[in-house]
Amino acid sequence: MASAILISVSFANKANTKTVYAKSYPVAVTKIAGNGNYGIFNQVTRSGPSQRITSTRFFKHGTIQSDASFRTHKGKYWDIFVDGRRVGWVNQKFFKRSKISVAKNISVERNPSYSMPTRDAINYATDKEGTAVLPSKVHVSQSAVSTRSAYVTYRYGKAVAHAQFTVYRKTNGHVTKKPKRGSKAVKGWKGSSIKSSKNWNSAHGFTPETQSNTFKAGDLTLKTRLFQPRFVSIGDHIPSKWIGRVGVIPEGITLHHNKFVTSILPSADSLHGHLVMYNLNVIKSKTAAQNLRKLDWDTFKHYAKNIRVSPYIKIGHGQSLGSTGKYIYVMADNNKYLNGNRSEEILRVKKSNMLIDKIWTFRISPHHYIHNATFVNGKTMYALFHSLTHDKYEYWKLSLKKGVWRAKELGATKGVLVENSPVQAFTYSNGKYYVGFNDNIFKVAKNGRVLKHYHFHIGREIEGLSVKGSTIYVELAKRSELVHGKL
Repeated sequence: MASAILISVSFANKANTKTVYAKSYPVAVTKIAGNGNYGIFNQVTRSGPSQRITSTRFFKHGTIQSDASFRTHKGKYWDIFVDGRRVGWVNQKFFKRSKISVAKNISVERNPSYSMPTRDAINYATDKEGTAVLPSKVHVSQSAVSTRSAYVTYRYGKAVAHAQFTVYRKTNGHVTKKPKRGSKAVKGWKGSSIKSSKNWNSAHGFTPETQSNTFKAGDLTLKTRLFQPRFVSIGDHIPSKWIGRVGVIPEGITLHHNKFVTSILPSADSLHGHLVMYNLNVIKSKTAAQNLRKLDWDTFKHYAKNIRVSPYIKIGHGQSLGSTGKYIYVMADNNKYLNGNRSEEILRVKKSNMLIDKIWTFRISPHHYIHNATFVNGKTMYALFHSLTHDKYEYWKLSLKKGVWRAKELGATKGVLVENSPVQAFTYSNGKYYVGFNDNIFKVAKNGRVLKHYHFHIGREIEGLSVKGSTIYVELAKRSELVHGKL
């Protein structure tokens, strides 16, 4: 519930402090940016805004939140945060009001064992003031699609959107490959990281890191490329709902032409979260992005233009990503679901606006539910299937042909590579798979033969792998840190 209170607003980019009566919100709300350019101001009074600071053109792709609004003779203004930093007052017309965005085309594999929730296609829905609402609040004409095609209508207030769900039949792949002998199992640990980066702890107040790291395993040396912010949104200092909480659990990564994308969940149990894309061609500092609130004003604006954040969308566990020049691909699995006959979802997200525009559901084979996959282009996905009852790792290639993802097994590895640790990351490059566990990375041939093992002693979870040419990129948890090295 909002309340009218006396607030004093002070901005790091302006020394001026202005006291106004405004409507405050005990929990910050999340806003969806529109396409227009509007001024951002340091002050608002009943007569209108004053002391223009900058324009919204720098901040259309970040996380926008607000904890106060003020009605003037020139319209309603909101005191906004961008990527967790307070920037100033903006007219409500800047936001997308009474709008719903959904993926327009969804291809659903006919599967009596699985019904795809139609709300998974929602990018965002907003009320009349441009505030984002949870997907569960949106009314749908049909809640799920399984065996029959459907044209689904979405409604929230005056907002309306439609999506076409087309059901298709597909022949599943078959298990045909004899497993290659694996390497001797090494011991890992089960659960979360057992260590953290130097300052990621209560003793140091989770303050930013100031020194880069170097980690070695045999002939592979990994060095820090980018420490990421704890939150790309309002953090714990101001209450906010998960729909706007961009942190603190990284799950997967992908890189293409130095555009680095990571998936972030607000909690370990969530299947919705955010994708964050950093333009590493511009963000060259290893440490500066950790503390967006403390950057000088011009640097912050520059960074804000080169950090893009998706709305609160379905990403599943978030470990399975890939990217091309135009798109991010996500295989949105449920990591709590082990080995049943459900279908899984592939989401295509446009980099230009960070919105889902296409969804497919698929299965590789009956009772082969996968948790790890990677995309090398828009028509090819490689997947890893592992189950202790099968005593092997299976490697699959899925090819998009005539709108259908078709699976073929390429190889398999016998046994267990790491005890007490699930597969944490998976990628493919140059005819090789790279399989990541906590403190361990294996290079595997296409047929499943283990070629090399890199054993680290970092104590932090591996949360994503990507290989480009001869360079491997690894995402570490606590704090989120992208490291890289030459293979």
